[in-house]
Amino acid sequence: MLVLLPMHSIPKQFVVMVTVLAMVCVAGSNSSTRAHEGHDHDDTTGVETAVDNETPDSSRVTGAGDLRFRYHAALSKLPKSIAAGIAKAHGGFAKTPSGEIYFGLNGTGLIRVSADLKTKTLVSKSNSLVKGGLHNCTYVDRDGGFLVLPDNRTGRILMVQTDGTEIKTLGRPPFLGKGKFAPTDVAAARDSNLYVCDGYGASKSVFTIDLDQGKYGELKFGGAAGPGKQPTKFSTNHGIVFDKVDNTLIVADRERQWLQKLTQDGEFVEGMKTDRANPCDVDFVQHGDDRLMIVGCLKSPDDGVVKILRAGKVVSTLKPKKDLGLNRFKHVHNAAGVVVEGKLYILCYGWNPGCYAVLEHVVEGETE
Repeated sequence: MLVLLPMHSIPKQFVVMVTVLAMVCVAGSNSSTRAHEGHDHDDTTGVETAVDNETPDSSRVTGAGDLRFRYHAALSKLPKSIAAGIAKAHGGFAKTPSGEIYFGLNGTGLIRVSADLKTKTLVSKSNSLVKGGLHNCTYVDRDGGFLVLPDNRTGRILMVQTDGTEIKTLGRPPFLGKGKFAPTDVAAARDSNLYVCDGYGASKSVFTIDLDQGKYGELKFGGAAGPGKQPTKFSTNHGIVFDKVDNTLIVADRERQWLQKLTQDGEFVEGMKTDRANPCDVDFVQHGDDRLMIVGCLKSPDDGVVKILRAGKVVSTLKPKKDLGLNRFKHVHNAAGVVVEGKLYILCYGWNPGCYAVLEHVVEGETE
């Protein structure tokens, strides 16, 4: 057990000794052991997973208006230990208050991206994490902070600490019928509930996990949609996010090519179209005074794309494959917006084939 003592109770000789040891450790480090930009310290070179050949021309841009982006090659590199498993990528990103980002990589384990986007670390490859299908990742800001990963392959909801230590695992909800249970995403709300999408399952429903009780809750809504857009019914309710501004839920209704905004009781509020693209999930990012919705879309007439919405309307479409030459981005499975030192970046996660890339906002008049 780690015990923190008040500074006035620590002997002066001990403080001096610790300080000297720290200085020795720092002095003993060198460029071969420190983390390099774009990848973790366990490799001497990074791997770009979004392309099959040489690095694309960084002068190429994608998007529209004031929301245009280019490929950032250095930040897109992954350590070999992580890149080796990226072909199985089928997940999404969890952003934490400290700025660190996590995602689960099928067959590999739990990955952490540093707040500056430069360092990627395989933090856990426990059997529990490796054996399933880690479809998405959500950060829950309570009890010190933890992660929730739905496993669509074996029908589980995993709750782990940020170092991968298992907290709790929930299996099949008792209220579901005999059909397949295959959760695809989880959203954390302010009401001590998690909202789970059974997107690949038979129910196509949304239901709750009561965090206070540590078990599935009573509330459930949704169901399979028929032809056309049907409020509160879903084709594939693939992703879900909690909107802290108005305490609503937004569900990515993938094949119907729209986002459904719902109350926490499952009542329809409004729909937002994604312009002929199949949305996988939604991420909110605050960039200055601009509040944006970042929507990774599995496919469209331009293969996988990222839609950026303002006030519920698409204002920019990013085409990683067509515009930037990222030829492995046939499908965009998830995307997230991140601000680092005032600069906006978008993290993209590809599926089939799996890949990873960071796109950098192009500011008018800015040089590379």
